[in-house]
Amino acid sequence: MWQKLNNYIRHIETYRDMSPDLSIREQVNQSLRQHRRPLSPDAWCEECYRVTQANIDTLQFIYQTLKDYSGLEFSRVSPEDHLVDDLLFPMVCWFDWSTRLCDDTMAHFGIDISEHFDETHIDTLTDLITFLDRHIVSQSSPAG
Repeated sequence: MWQKLNNYIRHIETYRDMSPDLSIREQVNQSLRQHRRPLSPDAWCEECYRVTQANIDTLQFIYQTLKDYSGLEFSRVSPEDHLVDDLLFPMVCWFDWSTRLCDDTMAHFGIDISEHFDETHIDTLTDLITFLDRHIVSQSSPAG
């Protein structure tokens, strides 16, 4: 019986350590609200396109998936934002957001980025968009 209780307590502690920090998430959202106006999803994609020249499908995918993973008001996020320093992704997302991104990219585009994606080499949102778009375009183009 004690073993079951100890396992349960460890499970709860691990869950808490791997869960998003909702207070940090709210602080980031509050900062975004204070300093940025919200954009429609189309306007957000247009802004990101001006910076990255990425495919619209890539931009729409990034907008929706990162919004879902982070709980941030992505309509206020800028392509120049740093995922760790500005948006605090390790704190506001579930610990496995990068694995989920690889899985969702495979499900949505039929493209496996898992062997190439390392979130520690991605600094800004622009870096992530550029990385993903490059892999989607290169893997979906017919061999010439």
